[in-house]
Parts: sequence; C-alpha cells; structure tokens
Amino acid sequence: MGFRVNLCSSVYPEPTITLDRVGIDVTDSIDGFLKAIPRSEILPFFGAYQRLCYSYFFFKKLIGKYHPDFILVTGGSSLIPKSAAERTIVYVHFPIDLEVASKRYINTKYKRVYIKPWQFISNNLDYIKKATIITNSNYTKNLIKEAWGTESTVIPPPCPQYAFPISEQQKQEVICSLGRFTPEKDYETILEVASRLRDKTFELVGSVTSDKRDYLAYLIKSAPKNVKFHINATVGEKLQVLARAKVLLHSFIGEHFGIALVEAMSAGVIPVTHDSGAAKEDNLVPIENRYHDIDGAVKATADALDKWNLSTAESLRESAKKFSPEEYRSSIKKFIHSWIISKKLLIENNIQGS
Repeated sequence: MGFRVNLCSSVYPEPTITLDRVGIDVTDSIDGFLKAIPRSEILPFFGAYQRLCYSYFFFKKLIGKYHPDFILVTGGSSLIPKSAAERTIVYVHFPIDLEVASKRYINTKYKRVYIKPWQFISNNLDYIKKATIITNSNYTKNLIKEAWGTESTVIPPPCPQYAFPISEQQKQEVICSLGRFTPEKDYETILEVASRLRDKTFELVGSVTSDKRDYLAYLIKSAPKNVKFHINATVGEKLQVLARAKVLLHSFIGEHFGIALVEAMSAGVIPVTHDSGAAKEDNLVPIENRYHDIDGAVKATADALDKWNLSTAESLRESAKKFSPEEYRSSIKKFIHSWIISKKLLIENNIQGS
C-alpha cells in the first residue's frame, strides 16, 4: 500500500525463525523496530495490569520516535492514549484480557481485588472506544458491543492454506490439536478424552512461553501414554501431523475465532470443538462436531473419526479457502484505504468549518 511500517514488538521477526515457525519472512516490510518487553520478563503477578502499563508507555514511545500517521494495534489488551485514539485501528481478538477472563479468577475470593480495578481502568482510562475497531468474528463483535457499547467490523484473520495431497493411505487414527500450551486452552479436556480413547493416538502440536513451562510440565506428567507432544514444532513437523490426522480436538471454551479450526480444515482434518464461541455463533463447525461436556467430546471425536472420508476432507479444504491470507489482505487493504479517505475528509471538513 506504499506505507512505511514501524513495528513495536517484544521480538524482531527474524527470517530464520519466522520461516521455520510460520513459513513467512516479513523483514522486507519493516522500516523501523522498537523492542517491547517480552512475556518472559514480566513478573508472574498482576500480569494483566503490567500489560496495560507497558502497552501504554511503549505506545507513547513509538509515537515519539516515528510520528506515525496512523497506528494498527493487534492486541485488545493495549491501553490506548487519548491523543492517538482517533488515528488508531485496533484488531481486537477479545474485549477482555484472557488472564482476567480466566476461570482461575472467576467466582473466587480474588475476583474483587483482581478484576474490579482492571475493569475500572479499562472503562475509564482506555480510549479504545474512540479508536476504530476490527475484530475476528461475529461472536467477538457481539461481545465488544456488550462490553464497550461500540460497533466493530468483522475481518476474519488469515489462516494457513495447504495444498498437499490427501489420501486414505496417509491418514491414520490420529487426533491432533494446534495451539499454545496455556491454561486458558483447557488441555485437561483433551487429556481426559485421550484417556477414554486409549486405542487412538493424540498428537498435541503447540508453542510454549517461558512463563507457561510449569503448566506444560504438568500436562506432560498427567498425559496418558497415547498422547505425544510436539513442543515449539516447526512448520514441517506440524504438516506431518496434519497429514496423518483425521480429527482436530479443540478444547478452548468460547474460542474467539479459531485459526486452528480453519487450518485443520485446509488439511482435510475434521475439527471437533466446544459448543461455544465462533465455532457456534459463526457456524465454523457443524453442530454434530460440537460438544458440551467430556462425554460429548469423547462421542464427537469418535464419531468424527468414523465418518472421515476423502469427500469430507476435500469439502473441508474448499470451505477453508474463504479464510485464506489472500482474502485477508484484500479485505484489510480495502478497509484501511476507505478508513484513511474518511479520516482525510473529516479533517478537511473540520478545517473548512473552523
């Protein structure tokens, strides 16, 4: 689009790492870089508050260093300064910090002392409601409307697309999962299903940050013998798992969108997920492949394995194409272009009216 891009992130996207992990190199698109504090350096307590504070100060530092015409934020946990709100687009994945929303805090004695101040800060000091908001699904759009009383535009995120051949000979009785190893994803459900389907193989592909290694160690220790972990897997390792899997079991309750669901579909893998979030509200996953409890998860997973065939796999792959990176780039470019024009017209009208 002809813009100079200055990135503020905790890690510079080194080509050797991004090509290995996600198959892309974006360094040619980055003109300037401001290093933020990585998660590994954030203290283990009051993480939600630290993220708000750090995001605000790095936001201000970015503005002071590069003087951007507009800002694109990719995380809803940022604290938006008032001076920058009207020239900021925020891609909100979820209107509440996941740590605040986590069931670990809900209905416990920590709720008032932890969540209430965060809500006050978000409702009174964050100018995100004056920014332009994009979001990932109709499910999240409705939550944003409920939480902030403001509208947003749905632009689904770019999802990996695969073209490798799918064959009955290659596919096995394998159930996989894709995602970060973090408590919010509720991997305990997957381990319980695996313990009830001990004649099936479960392959869990995911990344882990240093602050979640204890949780991953707990999962590994708790896992039955038919579960294999692929930790910080390369693209090649992930593709090998997807090529032999028939079903993806996704245990995150209230999934905001679910890139993993579409990624599985593109690999000819049937997604099975909780009956909530975008899987339900945006109809990403058919009702027969959604579950409410452990018993339902076991049944839905076993049924999906039994009904997998080449025709279903090709149909899933075709459905995934509407969430391709090309579709995303086209949508986001059109949106930003229209947004910039509207901002210029607004400025011109203000000048003429003054």
